[in-house]
Formats: sequence, C-alpha cells, structure tokens
Amino acid sequence: MSSPLLLVPGWSFDARVFAPLRAALEAPAEVLELPGHGGCADPGTTDLDGVAAPLIDAAPDDAVWLGWSLGGTVALEALRRGKSLRAVVLIAATPRFTMDADWPHAVPAEELDGMQAALGRSPAATVRRFRRQLGRVSPADAEAVAAAARASSDGLAAGLAALAEADLREALADLRVPSLWLGGDRDPLVPAQALQCSAAACGGRVQVLDGAGHLPHWTHAAAAAQAIHRFLEEVRC
Repeated sequence: MSSPLLLVPGWSFDARVFAPLRAALEAPAEVLELPGHGGCADPGTTDLDGVAAPLIDAAPDDAVWLGWSLGGTVALEALRRGKSLRAVVLIAATPRFTMDADWPHAVPAEELDGMQAALGRSPAATVRRFRRQLGRVSPADAEAVAAAARASSDGLAAGLAALAEADLREALADLRVPSLWLGGDRDPLVPAQALQCSAAACGGRVQVLDGAGHLPHWTHAAAAAQAIHRFLEEVRC
C-alpha cells in the first residue's frame, strides 16, 4: 500500500478494537485515537469540532482513512472540510446517526438523548449498557466489547454530542474519493440500508457481511480484511 492507512476507532473504544483487523490486514497502519480516548488529551469542545479537528489537523494528507462507527463520522467530516484523503473505508458508519423523516435507517433521537443524560449520571454504567447492546449479537461480539479501553468523561460526552449533531448526507454528493461502506446484516445501530443509501449517494461501494453486527472488523476480521484489500487494490491505493 503506497498511501498511509489511518484507523479511527468508535465511541468508548481505543486502538485495541482494531487488533484482529490489523493482524488480518498484514499492512502497516496508524491509529488516530479520538480525543479523550486511549490516553489522548480531552477535546477542547464537546461537539463534532472538538472530536474531529484534532484528528484532521494531525493526519497527513493523501492517506487512506478507515473509520469505524464514530470514527467514520470523523472521516466524513474530514472530507467535508476539504482534507486531502486518497480513499475512505467506512465500517458500520453512517452520515447521520439519528432518525429523521427522510432518514429512517438510524437510531431514534430519544435513544441517544437518553444515553447523553445517563452519561452525565454514570459514564461507566452508560458504557457498559452500550457494550451489552452490541455484544448481544453473538459470542464473538461479546468478546469484542469486553476488550479493555480508556475513555474520559469529557471524551465520551464529546463523542455522543458529535453523533447527535452530525448530518453529513449532503456532503456525500460532493465526495470525490473512492469509498467502501462495510458493515454487518445484524448491526443494531447502523442497518445495512444506511450503508446502501450512503454508498448510492456518493457512488461508493458497499459490502454487508452475513452474521456480523456492529464490530465486523473484530468478529469477521478475515472477511473484512479481504474486502478492504480488494477495494484498495481496485482503487490503487
């Protein structure tokens, strides 16, 4: 791979969530930790800018960004701001996390509101409930969500605020780099229809893995790596 590969984790997780995928890819990759995650400094502001700006500023130009979940939101925000990317891989990611009248393939807004309120009372309990939801898909998903991770209260709050704020659907029409939308058909947060609609809006490619939930890069690492390799070879990154 000639272009650097940058991995961006999702909410409440750090670099360790990419361990199976990195092993399967057998390619050099750098992880860009979210602010307040993985020992990184807390965000300057509790919003999408506070989450995305430090990563966009730190990343080299012309890299391949691979964003999972909230990490995918950050990758799309980087593109919206004009960051030079060679290609983007969006894993279990969506341009809009919450439902709207014309965007039914998402999480009800009141569910995210409830998470934000609960986070203010008990960050640890909120993370545990979130991970239990993801882990119900399969034993492999349960193993994935049990992986240790470091995230501060401010980092967690900023991540949820970013997901509540982000609506990057209009930016998809202006997306000028190759994109792969990769997910699972059992994802409780980002349904396959969201991936398909997103890919159609930007002329991207989509692959939905049978039996995978919200963490296909862990539970189906070999299949995910194969899809990523094939995509990057085809777009010659």
